Amino acid sequence: MKSKIYNVSLNSKKSNLSYPIIVGNDILSESGEILKEFISKKKIIVIHDNFFSINNSTNNIFKEFIKSIKKSASSVKLIDIPGGDQTKSIEQLNKILEKALAYEIDRQSVIIAFGGGVIGDIAGFAASVLLRGINFIQVPTTLLSQVDSSVGGKTGINSNIGKNLIGSFHQPLAVLTDTSILKTLPDREFRAGFAEVIKYGLIKDLNFFNWLKQEYESILNHNKNNLQKVISKSCKIKAEIIKNDEKEGAERALLNLGHTFAHAIESFGNYDGRVIHGEAVSIGICLAFKLSNKLCFCSKDDTEEVINLFRNSKLPTSFNEINNLSFSTSEMIEKFKFDKKNRQNKLTFILNKKIGESFIKYNMDINILTQFLNEEI
Repeated sequence: MKSKIYNVSLNSKKSNLSYPIIVGNDILSESGEILKEFISKKKIIVIHDNFFSINNSTNNIFKEFIKSIKKSASSVKLIDIPGGDQTKSIEQLNKILEKALAYEIDRQSVIIAFGGGVIGDIAGFAASVLLRGINFIQVPTTLLSQVDSSVGGKTGINSNIGKNLIGSFHQPLAVLTDTSILKTLPDREFRAGFAEVIKYGLIKDLNFFNWLKQEYESILNHNKNNLQKVISKSCKIKAEIIKNDEKEGAERALLNLGHTFAHAIESFGNYDGRVIHGEAVSIGICLAFKLSNKLCFCSKDDTEEVINLFRNSKLPTSFNEINNLSFSTSEMIEKFKFDKKNRQNKLTFILNKKIGESFIKYNMDINILTQFLNEEI
């Protein structure tokens, strides 16, 4: 079994738990054995992206996974849902809850989220409210979910007001990550996930960022060893940040670098695929560095270096690279007002002093922000 295990430990006053992140290549067919301690003789509900039912190549991978899980579980039921951010709705959540309850689950039952970040978010939220909370396991299948959303316990759905405004913190029992499944991703989805990888170097680790500058081509060409390093390093950085800030009271907000812009951009696209999360994050991070430079926190050289890596990775870096999407400065600022990081109705942004050093900027001057957006939109 060629896999490595990394632990997420939460040492806050409210939480004291640890769970493994298992990272390997071609390990999904061994899932039943790897996850045995968590699923043995229990009712399992696998909530999965219906892409794995429709696509022939991925369908075989999914079948092997289910076959392996059945060797350990007492029963396995499947719930398939569409991928894409429009799935993160109250209507889809209700369908999941009613189907799960119809399977006569108990408090020892376990939900397994098999899919990208959307599946992990809504399945994790369902687990957090079913029977007032049952356990779940993340099996992320996209680069974005493997390096980011599957770790840390953020679960939820979208509101008409904004993204991820309805949800809960609910930590998984385990995260099982198989790099081989990334080969099934469309190139656009894979590259979009790389935006979240770059983010980790920008907020916390200059050496990692510099390594990404050297190796981005091999990573985007699915180099097996570099992919494992990328996933492991990203998860380690995230685990270290959330260790003492599980529920984003302070430092964990740094993980939202670029996301204030990104969530607004996504909402203007109605989550219909014109812009996907990683692309919006790419634009958002570039804007965050431009804003940091405008406010004299970050140098122009650092800003250009960051934008160049996103551009070289064939990711969008500005508003004008989004087709068929229009919005005004005032509309954008209105979206910012619903960002979860805000305090006492004052806008909060994650900015950078340099590459590898993000910080929380409270009480953002709305006049400066308006001027900045007028220049960018």
